[in-house]
Amino acid sequence: MALFDDLETEEQIPEKQGAWKYLGLIIIACTLPVVFFIWAIGTFDMGLNAGICLGMNTFAVGMCWDLRRCWWFWGVILFMLALNAPLVVMIHWPHGGIRPIALLPIGLADVMATVGVVRFVQKFIVRYDPPDEED
Repeated sequence: MALFDDLETEEQIPEKQGAWKYLGLIIIACTLPVVFFIWAIGTFDMGLNAGICLGMNTFAVGMCWDLRRCWWFWGVILFMLALNAPLVVMIHWPHGGIRPIALLPIGLADVMATVGVVRFVQKFIVRYDPPDEED
């Protein structure tokens, strides 16, 4: 009788993780080409701003992935990205003297705003209830 025999049983192991399993790789794959392109045509700060905004919005899309088949969802995401464009272009955050953890509240506010607008539109304007997935 070993101490750690029954740590993981078949009931405890999730069968399907879906898009969450590779969400970090998807965010990096979407963000890096845009950041490098903006670094090439613009400035270093503008590229980092674009990377933060695009990465956080990609994370918000991953959080609302059950709505991916609705046309209004992608319209709301494009609207929120358009609202982030002035944030990327006009604000020059000093990345040299600030640790990346200090930019976390800005990124979290961006995620909360995007998910909040998506859920608001879902609940009050479209009144869409996603179908329940039964196993």
